[in-house]
Amino acid sequence: MTALQRSTSTPAPRVCATGPAGIPSARARRVRLALVWLLLWLLVWLLVWLPLQAQGGQRLTILHFNDFHGQLQPMAAAPGLPSRGGIARLASAVQAVRSQEATAPVLLLFAGDLLQGTPTSTAFLGRPDLDLFADIGVDAAVMGNHELDFGQDNFRALLAAARFPLLAANVRASPEPFATQPWVLLQPAPGLRVALLGLVTQELTSTTHPRHTRGIQALDPIHTARHWVSRLRPEADLLVVLSHLGVDGDRALARAVPGIDVIIGGHDHLRLTEPLVEAGVPILQAGARGADLGWLSLALTPHGMEILDYRLMPIDQHLPEQPVVAARVAELQQGLDAELSVVVGRLATDLDARREVIRRHETGFGNLVADLARRLTASDVALFNAGGFRASIPAGPVSLEQIYTALPFGGELVTGTLDGAQLQQALAQSAELPPQNNPGGFLQVSGVRLVIDDGQLSDLRIGDAPVEPGHRYRVVMPDFLAAGGDGYEVLSRLQDPVRTGWLVTDMLIEALRNGEPLRAATDGRIQRRY
Repeated sequence: MTALQRSTSTPAPRVCATGPAGIPSARARRVRLALVWLLLWLLVWLLVWLPLQAQGGQRLTILHFNDFHGQLQPMAAAPGLPSRGGIARLASAVQAVRSQEATAPVLLLFAGDLLQGTPTSTAFLGRPDLDLFADIGVDAAVMGNHELDFGQDNFRALLAAARFPLLAANVRASPEPFATQPWVLLQPAPGLRVALLGLVTQELTSTTHPRHTRGIQALDPIHTARHWVSRLRPEADLLVVLSHLGVDGDRALARAVPGIDVIIGGHDHLRLTEPLVEAGVPILQAGARGADLGWLSLALTPHGMEILDYRLMPIDQHLPEQPVVAARVAELQQGLDAELSVVVGRLATDLDARREVIRRHETGFGNLVADLARRLTASDVALFNAGGFRASIPAGPVSLEQIYTALPFGGELVTGTLDGAQLQQALAQSAELPPQNNPGGFLQVSGVRLVIDDGQLSDLRIGDAPVEPGHRYRVVMPDFLAAGGDGYEVLSRLQDPVRTGWLVTDMLIEALRNGEPLRAATDGRIQRRY
């Protein structure tokens, strides 16, 4: 008999509860192990979850930030003041909160505008920022209106590389759709379901260069939210709108769409030190550029959501830099430093680009750039959207990095002609923009003088003469405005447009290199009366 025959002819052993000499069988050991695990879970529930219920329900911590705009390095709020922000400090802050909140799950959320605003962002098109966001633990983000500033192909590449969900429920693209998700359902703790719905401002199609928004639709966020909230509400213990609508849009959303628990917002760059409550819905926003981290502690009970604490955590010099993240940022910066640190000239005065100044009033910075463009192109009028000015430059030596940070969009100067009626229509549109919203479409000008009387254009002159509706004027503006950006459809009707080849940044660099320090001042060309 062969060995194979012997083995197959051996009777099968009987299954019994114990083995030889009373040793438990494998089945009995599995049963006992299952009982042990069941007892352990019961103990955890008694020691952890039951006390939490007694204290007011399941706890959850949400950390959030918004409008990062490529600010990997810390930034100084003003000369001589301590720096704020920096993603390596932000990483340390997130780690510290997660350590402190050991008994509560923590979500880290980003409310849009990853791109545009620093030389690093321009050079690397946002890919390192996206990777670092994943490294510090971002759980989800919403698309911002600047995510298309480097084109749709770049945004699609970012979506393909993202290691966290990037949400946009109200954005449609054709013929090639985006791979964004409208919503995501997260489970940060056993039995806890958090629905996140992403909504983007409809300004997406007007605040980005029109060549980057062809085929893009930004649908009504309220209509979109009604559709999704009604479907998500039964599936979620907490329903969060991750919004890049701005506070006015968030308020309208809270009033119009029942079922939202909290709105985490962006777009306005507002530091809301406490929740803004509209129709019972708390609205949060944490400034811009990673200078603050929003920290929301809440409890979920059968009766609803209760806010236990809310604060803005300053990301400043008191926080250490997370070493691995800091090393990555230093590596990126090293390749740019040699070129960007070059001083190209000097300023005799500060160039002020604070949002609450340049987006409401005439400024020296706006006057300087508009005057340079008008003289360079021998135009009658120059128009520049205030949203193109992104950082102030102090008096003294000026480096390339400061220029690219202040004017990050590049922008080619375009000349052409408008009749007086079209020019008046554009400037009336600028005058009507609510100043309290710090509108990026507010126009800085050269060659004209105007009065804004309680939100209305009441006087418009070139030199000492009123603008004549039928007269044709030579006008210069960035290509963004010439393509109808910021909603200025009238400027897209520019006659005989000519792309000059001059970038706005190059024009300012050339002026700085020409000798005497540049001086900027206001002269009353824009007067606002309330």
